[in-house]
Amino acid sequence: MVALYIILGIVLLFVVLFSMRVTLIVDYAEKTVVTVKYLFLKFTVFDSSKPKAEKKPKKPKKEKKEKTAESSTQTSAEETTNESGEPAKSKPKAKGNSLLKQIYTDHGYDGIVKMLSAVKKSLGGFFGKLYKTIVFDELYITMVTAGNDAADTAIKHGKLCAWAYPILGKLVSTSKVKKYNFDFSPDFLATKNQANAYVRLHVTPIHITNGAIVLAFQLLFKVLFKVLFSKKKSDKSKVIIAETASNVEKSAENTNNTKNINKDGASNE
Repeated sequence: MVALYIILGIVLLFVVLFSMRVTLIVDYAEKTVVTVKYLFLKFTVFDSSKPKAEKKPKKPKKEKKEKTAESSTQTSAEETTNESGEPAKSKPKAKGNSLLKQIYTDHGYDGIVKMLSAVKKSLGGFFGKLYKTIVFDELYITMVTAGNDAADTAIKHGKLCAWAYPILGKLVSTSKVKKYNFDFSPDFLATKNQANAYVRLHVTPIHITNGAIVLAFQLLFKVLFKVLFSKKKSDKSKVIIAETASNVEKSAENTNNTKNINKDGASNE
């Protein structure tokens, strides 16, 4: 009973930890900072203001390379010659039967297309459910368009609004967005474009794990078991075809024998 209580406690602990939200914060202005928060932990994933650490060049190890090269040449020479001094025959490599090859040999292109369509459907459902679990707590985007002159600025601003507003409207309507604001404006006096963005979203890990488990079962039962079942079915059909062919051959032999008997009887008469 103590071991059972320990196992239940561990499972409950994992359920509680996976039920806590993971927050992702993206702050883009003069620099880009990506931060992840989980419980009381907070760490920066990416910061464009920090310079990348230069990797120190590794010293070449010539002696070890020479030793490994000599040992490899000796082993290859020993493998190529057998005890009698004659060159040894190379062992044939085992050909691995992949799943796609097996499906192609059993069902042709139709089987491969059916399997890939089932995989595509399962993956589409998984990513669709995963997208619905993402919650945008804050979504703020500000862009200022500039150009060479007033006409160029107006054209650029129009193109920006033409593709940005439909995409953002689709995002707001199809996902959970609590707070958002989009501000796109032209600046006829500026010479450079400006953009600021602040995105704060969270996701619950247990939703991802549940979706991954469902995806694994779908791929296992809908794809693999379906293929195996259809393979057994095709094997049965092959047996039936072989039996019918043998029956046809036997019937043809019987008819030939009866014809020969009739001919022999007619000649005797």
